[in-house]
Amino acid sequence: MADPAPVVYLVHGEDDFATANFVKTLQEKLGDPSTAEMNTTVMAGNDFDLEGLRAATSAIPFLAPRRLVILEHLTGKLKSQAQREKFTAMLDGLPETTALVLLEKKTLEDKHWLIKWAANAGGRAYVRGFTVPKGPQMARWIMEAAKKQGGEFTQQAASFLAESVGDNPRMAALEVDKVLAYVNYARPVDIDDVDAVAAYVGGQGDFFKFIDAIAQRNGKNAMGMLHKLLEEQVPIVLFFSMVGHFRLLLQTREVFEGGGKDATVAKALGIHPYRAKKLTAQARTLSLETLENIYRRLLDYDLEIKTGQLEAELALETMVAALTD
Repeated sequence: MADPAPVVYLVHGEDDFATANFVKTLQEKLGDPSTAEMNTTVMAGNDFDLEGLRAATSAIPFLAPRRLVILEHLTGKLKSQAQREKFTAMLDGLPETTALVLLEKKTLEDKHWLIKWAANAGGRAYVRGFTVPKGPQMARWIMEAAKKQGGEFTQQAASFLAESVGDNPRMAALEVDKVLAYVNYARPVDIDDVDAVAAYVGGQGDFFKFIDAIAQRNGKNAMGMLHKLLEEQVPIVLFFSMVGHFRLLLQTREVFEGGGKDATVAKALGIHPYRAKKLTAQARTLSLETLENIYRRLLDYDLEIKTGQLEAELALETMVAALTD
């Protein structure tokens, strides 16, 4: 006879993408989407009420094996020992027809009172931590995500995409889907595929072409590419990406003028060699003075955006118009 399923799922960590997928998997076990929705209750820790939670977790499931109750950000609400004891006593009495998911968007230490309770709860509790993958971990995450979908990434391609998406698994998943579709799952994704297809999230693809159009003072193409990029990213994120890219271009130009090559740029800036090669090629088309002027202008716009004087999208359009005039 199979052991009964856990009643309490303590899910913690900063990776909200992995957390959302975990909760989605639990919901799918309730049946079809309409049935799952009827048997799912979401509660916020800020509005936490013990009796309200007790009522939600005691309700009988409707046409489903269990009810799913999701409680978000609880730990900040229960400050005193007495509150915590009342809460854990309620956890001890939950019926097996309920799955209570406690979501904490930060990593809990082993000494945390909820972790300690779960350790003593036996099979009634399940603890899962989701930390955000970074660097080599993100590259491995990308390769595993591709494998689960029946595709494959080369190590170089995964490392390049990992550097681009940083600590954003949700963006990484979107880019993995896109690049796998580009190669039609017929061969391993290589670094050129990532460069050709992935949207700019750190310095590749269409964003490089966008900067090239600015460097060539081709206002029509640059503005068209800007609007295309704005379809994929919110303006403020794109603006700060642009600031970061020109900062790298300025640093690359400084290394280049000091006699450095692609490998020197990669080491000095701590970036992927492939990206360093593209930055070096692009930096050669812009003088140090030009890059300094552009970067100063971006910092001026940055201040205006942060003080509410200018919208990010207007700042981008104004910047493109000024640089390509």
